[in-house]
Amino acid sequence: MLSPLAYHQMAVEYFRRNEPVWNFFASPKHQKEQLQDFKVNLLKSTYKFDEAGHPVLFQQLETAKQALGLSIPVYVYQAEHATEMNASIVYLNEEAHIVFTGKLIEVLSTEELLAILGHELSHVLLYRQEGGAIEVVDRIVTAIGAHSDATPAHYETARLFQLYTEIFCDRGACLATKDHRPIISSLVKISTGLQSVNADSFVKQSEEVFANDALTKTSGLSHPENFIRARALALWQTKGQGAEPEIQKMIEGHAGIDELDLFKQLHISEITRKTILCVLGEERLRTPPVLALAAQYFGKLQVDEVVDPVILGQATELLHASLKDYLAYVLYDFATADKEVEELGLGRSFQLADDLKIQEAFSAAVKKEQKLTDKKVATLRKNVLKAYQQQPSVEA
Repeated sequence: MLSPLAYHQMAVEYFRRNEPVWNFFASPKHQKEQLQDFKVNLLKSTYKFDEAGHPVLFQQLETAKQALGLSIPVYVYQAEHATEMNASIVYLNEEAHIVFTGKLIEVLSTEELLAILGHELSHVLLYRQEGGAIEVVDRIVTAIGAHSDATPAHYETARLFQLYTEIFCDRGACLATKDHRPIISSLVKISTGLQSVNADSFVKQSEEVFANDALTKTSGLSHPENFIRARALALWQTKGQGAEPEIQKMIEGHAGIDELDLFKQLHISEITRKTILCVLGEERLRTPPVLALAAQYFGKLQVDEVVDPVILGQATELLHASLKDYLAYVLYDFATADKEVEELGLGRSFQLADDLKIQEAFSAAVKKEQKLTDKKVATLRKNVLKAYQQQPSVEA
């Protein structure tokens, strides 16, 4: 059986720590009333399929349910007036309601219909895992992502959670069809309106995208682009769990400072904390102005905590250029926080910039802030490093 992706599990762990928010969204209050109102409104604006009139649809529905191990009631509808082809599902109080829009059913083959049903029912499969915790997180991230006061990190977290959900559901569809091709061809039909699609050709087309640009990542708001979903599914069928790092790279890419979700923010916050501790590892820099600056970042720091900058550099070397620029300015702020030890601070910071693999970013920050030429930055670097290295070390 399918397991939630790592991002789903990380989101559950993160939001469970915020008990008031978790308890609010986990409350089952009003679910029965919600279901009754939903059913009434749905019946007013759709045609409800029945088994007698649509035996193939219900045969494929049963096949999908068995493949996913689901035994809940499932109802299927065709929306009125909608022209865009799509399918969606609502899961309330142990009932699932699938709604088709546009002429989707008319253009799908029998296997493609099974793929769509398997995909939609996989939302239910996902929601029922972790004791229903993932369904709670889905509602949390949907709410915070749509809130007018949401930060970019909240929005990015909601976006990525939804993208990974689509990847999971494509895998569920594959359990139903036993073949990735109907899933891919149905995706392309929905997005293009074509009545005939060669799935193998589209997978090759997807591989060509990445062959020409290895840094390609999704920019889709709630669904990854079809070429990414096609490649992710093909990779998963070929490599299984071994495909996860490559799929993560396609979904998340090399995140810059403006693309951080809540979890990457925590990661960068920890890197920042350790960078500051590296600066404060030189006891002579623990002057009142420098310690006051450290307190502005993190309040009380355990300044005696030892951080190896070379080991930290293994993480900082992999960061996006914008994040290296950010860390460079953190170093520069501490280097110049106390004019009485500025030469020592600059020497320490140039040394740390080397260890953290952000030499170019730090030199650029010094050049900009002190209005120096490249040659003068190089001279300054040489002089302050020499002065720092010649002074007796007072490491904590």
